[in-house]
Amino acid sequence: MDSEFASKKKTHKALWKEISVKLKEIHNFTGDWFQCQSKFNKLTAKYKAVEDANRKSGEKRRSMEFHSEMMEVMGDDPKITPLKTVSVGVGKGVNVVCGEKDDGEKGCEIVKARGEREKKASKRKREDELFELLTEVRDDRRRFQEEQVRMNERKLEIMERLVSLFDR
Repeated sequence: MDSEFASKKKTHKALWKEISVKLKEIHNFTGDWFQCQSKFNKLTAKYKAVEDANRKSGEKRRSMEFHSEMMEVMGDDPKITPLKTVSVGVGKGVNVVCGEKDDGEKGCEIVKARGEREKKASKRKREDELFELLTEVRDDRRRFQEEQVRMNERKLEIMERLVSLFDR
């Protein structure tokens, strides 16, 4: 129901009500729409926390109940798995990690490994690395947007063909 949640035709409340009705029919679910929404949000938050922890080097791999199912559902969601996460070494044990944050904003942060002293890179070197990183992110974003346009044009062609078939 991703497309229905993305469109503005129905409220999220109405969609969650549909989901709870289907769960009642199929699985004898006794909760209401709010419990469905709440459970899904909690599962999503837990999955994101596990995925974030697994992306960090040196961390023990984590898992959760229904991990494979959540991976199927959330695998392509940029809020969970950023389109691009880049780590640029600034000094021993220090990285600048750029990607999409929890709130949907893109940004960078400095991550320092435990027990390591921060070694300063020359200002010029940092500026060059930052410029390269930003250029790469800009180019990746442009390619992504171009791909989105191509996909939308393809969808439009298919819909036009479908409409022409109905007109016959």
